[in-house]
Amino acid sequence: MRFLHTADWHVGKKLGRISRMAEYEAAIDEMVQIARAEQVDVVLVAGDLWDRPLPPLESIQLVVDGLIRLADAAGRVVAIPGNHDSPALFEVLAGLLEPRGVTLVPRIRPPADGGMVEVVSRDGTEKARVAALPFLHEALVIADLMKRSERWYEADNAQGLLAADRYADKMTGLCAALCEGFTPGGIGILMAHYFVDGAELGGGERKIHLGDQYAATAQAVPPGASYVALGHIHRPQAIAGSAAPARYAGSPLQLDFSERTHTKEIALVDVTEGSPAKVRPVPLSAGRKLVRVQDEMESLRGRVDEFGDAYLDVRVKTSGPVFGLSEQVRQFLPNAVMVQAVYERLPVEQIMGSQSADGAIASSYAAYHALQHGVEAPVELLDEVRALEQEVIDAAT
Repeated sequence: MRFLHTADWHVGKKLGRISRMAEYEAAIDEMVQIARAEQVDVVLVAGDLWDRPLPPLESIQLVVDGLIRLADAAGRVVAIPGNHDSPALFEVLAGLLEPRGVTLVPRIRPPADGGMVEVVSRDGTEKARVAALPFLHEALVIADLMKRSERWYEADNAQGLLAADRYADKMTGLCAALCEGFTPGGIGILMAHYFVDGAELGGGERKIHLGDQYAATAQAVPPGASYVALGHIHRPQAIAGSAAPARYAGSPLQLDFSERTHTKEIALVDVTEGSPAKVRPVPLSAGRKLVRVQDEMESLRGRVDEFGDAYLDVRVKTSGPVFGLSEQVRQFLPNAVMVQAVYERLPVEQIMGSQSADGAIASSYAAYHALQHGVEAPVELLDEVRALEQEVIDAAT
């Protein structure tokens, strides 16, 4: 069977004040085309379909339409909520979308009570089981989940899971319990939305670690799964050290400037009974690129044609803060979303040592300016502050 694995659409998320609805629609269009061209059997959407729990109507419409179109192209869609989604919204939509070939699993459930979804290939010759694990908030009491079915988890193992203090241990037990519903020797897919310790976040500047964050280890991936379709991390990547092939599909668009170096993609996963899954990433071209550029003002003016329609994070090299800098840059770079001055800042020790305690407003402002901007205030600006202060004093007397 062939699966298309995607996640982290975040429909409705803006870039600053810029709406990106047309780009989200284009990304879904591209996924529909891939599903149809590659004769996909099942589409897996591993959470964070929307960017917030109560999305606006146009975002709901876009996602619902996209899920239906994917089901028309592939035959079946299975989706779970992520930490940005509302399980209640999933429950409302589940009954409406099921007849259209879209199965939504709103909450963590025992395998026999909706936590395991059986799917069939387009030609009807193959079957697979998808274990669905929506995002788990630590506040949830796993004991309540255990009580829903006597077959959910054997008592001894349940006691061990309940005694676990770490989120990572709970996730390991939960994944194992869900995957007990797999057919021995058959095709079993675990679809989940959680952090795996060591996965790269954003532009790769830092790692996700265990601690206060919701993090699980690679050991949470059970050996009985044919493939593990993960959501939550926006950089596409495979999970090293897992007992079964596991992968984050990543987000289909570059959602903020920390993702400007990402190549966006979906994963095509071919699975046959008794064989390891074969994963083929397919790049996505929809959406405008995000670019960070740093240069002097005049040099930027000469590079206008270089950036095309990309959204820009512009860093202007200056000798200090420049008032009205954003407006100046956007006169020739209208796609500049962020604009800031870049210059050498004074050491904090030097700033603190130069502060005056004479009580004058100009002195207080000079200290504020130095702390805020990292450079001393211009003499002309301080003269204006002194003149304003004197005007207030004269008016009061």
